[in-house]
Amino acid sequence: MIKSPSFELLDGLLGRRTDDPRLIELHRNYPLKPLPAFTDREDISPTGSDAHGFALTYQATARVPGCYPSIRVRGRGPLLGYLTKVWIRENYPLPMGDGLSTVLPEPEVRARALHSSVQEYGNIVHVLRRDERSTLEARYHDDGRFIWFLLTLNERDEDDPELLKSADAVLAAAPAREYPSWPEPGVDEPFPAALRALHDHQAVHGFGEINFEMRDHFTFGGPHAWTGNPAAEREFRVFGQDASGGLAAFWLVHQGRPVEEQPVVFLESEGAMGPVAPNLRDLLYLLADGIGPYEAITFGASYWDADPQPQIARIAEDHFGTRQARTPQEIIDDADSEYSDLMDRVDALSMH
Repeated sequence: MIKSPSFELLDGLLGRRTDDPRLIELHRNYPLKPLPAFTDREDISPTGSDAHGFALTYQATARVPGCYPSIRVRGRGPLLGYLTKVWIRENYPLPMGDGLSTVLPEPEVRARALHSSVQEYGNIVHVLRRDERSTLEARYHDDGRFIWFLLTLNERDEDDPELLKSADAVLAAAPAREYPSWPEPGVDEPFPAALRALHDHQAVHGFGEINFEMRDHFTFGGPHAWTGNPAAEREFRVFGQDASGGLAAFWLVHQGRPVEEQPVVFLESEGAMGPVAPNLRDLLYLLADGIGPYEAITFGASYWDADPQPQIARIAEDHFGTRQARTPQEIIDDADSEYSDLMDRVDALSMH
């Protein structure tokens, strides 16, 4: 049986990015669930080893100079994260240096502490170490029973000048998609035949329980209103909405491709957003399975109230040929993998 990793090793990995070979080796050796890949900068992912007495917390964003903000694999796709917390549990068998271990009585820890405080439920927290990089604390029940040691990466305030200066350098060094320069859209821009057929189908049969309403032409003004930037109109072609006014649109990120081969995205009225499908064909097959743009970014392919629309599958076949053997989950995953930098792009447009 592999012995537990040393505290020195875990301490040295704090703040490392999720593509770091040393973290990959740690997960392989102990074993832990795969290192996380994040779709949202607010995401947090815990993992741990009950057998070896430690747990880890990863965050998509670590507000530390040189790390902030997180970047995406290949400039798109999922976000890389950082190891921000190490938890040492009661059954961790190794010493931690400086005489610390999980069997150390609470009065001795108190005597070593920089300061102590009483937290929720009467738990006693002793801060044992704090430097520019990290903080180590110990927590005990009010009757002296050990709970855990916690090693935490120290983060800066969001408006910290050094952090913001570092963010510019991190983003400049990160791989990023090159966005084509598009001309101003025209009001008479051709509307794809498959979308006209979908609109005609909706007019007669509706879309059942799918929260989606087609338009019969591209409409303009929505991306400008959503981002506050008129230049957004060049990159998005809006062709539908949900009941609250969220926008379904093609995102024009591929130079030289027709609009039908551009990814479909959704800009929700309350501020959420996400890629829906890699192209129009895949969107039609999502709709055929009862999943519209709103459902795709809100619930994903596991939407429990999906209302299949077999007639939409026939529209897809008429315009794009026989369906490939791809599940709704595969379609949504493909869109997330390739186009989740939508959030970064909308943020950039919204700041200009």
